[in-house]
Amino acid sequence: MTLGRRRFLSLVGGASLAWPKAVDAIQRELASGGAQDDEAFWSLVRRQFSIPPDRIYLNNGTLGPSPRVVVDAVTEHTRLVASTYPPGVSWDDLKASVAALVGGEPEGFVFPRNTTEAVSFVANGLDIGPGDDVVSTDHEHIGGLEPWKSVTARRGASLTIASLPVPAADAGSLADTVWSTVSPSTRVLAVSHMTFTTGTVLPIAELARRCASAGVILCVDGAHPPGMLSVDLARLGGDFYASSPHKWMLAPQGTGLLYLSERWREALWPTLASGGWDDRSLGAHRLNHMGTIDESRPAGLLAASEFLQAIGAERIEARTRYLRGLLENGLRSIPGVDVTSPEAEGLKGAMVSFSLNGVESAELQRHLSRVASIRTRVIGEYAYGWMRLSTHIYNTPAEIEYALDLVDEVSRNGLSG
Repeated sequence: MTLGRRRFLSLVGGASLAWPKAVDAIQRELASGGAQDDEAFWSLVRRQFSIPPDRIYLNNGTLGPSPRVVVDAVTEHTRLVASTYPPGVSWDDLKASVAALVGGEPEGFVFPRNTTEAVSFVANGLDIGPGDDVVSTDHEHIGGLEPWKSVTARRGASLTIASLPVPAADAGSLADTVWSTVSPSTRVLAVSHMTFTTGTVLPIAELARRCASAGVILCVDGAHPPGMLSVDLARLGGDFYASSPHKWMLAPQGTGLLYLSERWREALWPTLASGGWDDRSLGAHRLNHMGTIDESRPAGLLAASEFLQAIGAERIEARTRYLRGLLENGLRSIPGVDVTSPEAEGLKGAMVSFSLNGVESAELQRHLSRVASIRTRVIGEYAYGWMRLSTHIYNTPAEIEYALDLVDEVSRNGLSG
């Protein structure tokens, strides 16, 4: 990727592209307002998406619907390449924009396809062998856990699983629970920043401090917080942070993120080796050398990053927490609902998991989809069987209220049809 964002405006005989202008227009319109309950403001945000008005999407934790400006960026980039024009996004632009959104140093970013690939880069790039132990938890997504299973099995290392409390009570006990499984043979601690199962936020900064003192490598599966919460990777600490911008950052599918602390930018072995893989002067960027890639994906990621910054990370976090609060408080008031997400506000973000007595979550999921076109997620992994709902900036209080009414009806009358 060679051309800067500004030059991206004047390709094809002077014809300008829509998405950078659209981001600028959005930023001007969103210059004021934006309190968590400013529905006029958030209605404007909602109009940036193509979600049908009769569809309630509460599954952003799986896949975030991209705003039109992101879809336009991908489409226009693809058309440029098909017209034999060069790619329209520079690595420097992309790194600088993402760093402005989630913190960290621009030179620490690598852009694989998703969290799974990012964690695989780390697991395969470390010198792990017999006698080494990797510690993880029983609330990890397969994308954050299976790479460690594969590497430890292949190289003769061991894998230890910590059991997290449900619901979690406080950050200190969470840190102690995880740390109780760390031993002198522990080489890597691989945990989620926010669990996909219950939306529990782990005390990553504290775990990073303990890992640094003990000489343990910390690899964080951060699939969820970027784009949902205000994140500063430099302040969090740790060695590696992997994420999936196609979730809360609302970027296209096929966009991932991996942040390497300074000590690993020259030291991590590449999983994919292309030209320059052994040029240590390139730092982390040598891991971006993956052969020919679909560069419309990074174009979309850049547009998504700028779109979120036009709104503001603090605004976004306040809104998503507000909506989740409406949802969670409503669920806790429904007879028969057992909320498995933590109660302490500092331990959660914009996801809430629950079960309904006497009703299988998969059956409830089908009911909500059938009667109201509501998209949800069932946590079938580990046989937990909870339903998970996610709230993001395109959701409305009216949608939350409708979903709650339907769950309440099922709790009182059971499933029909």
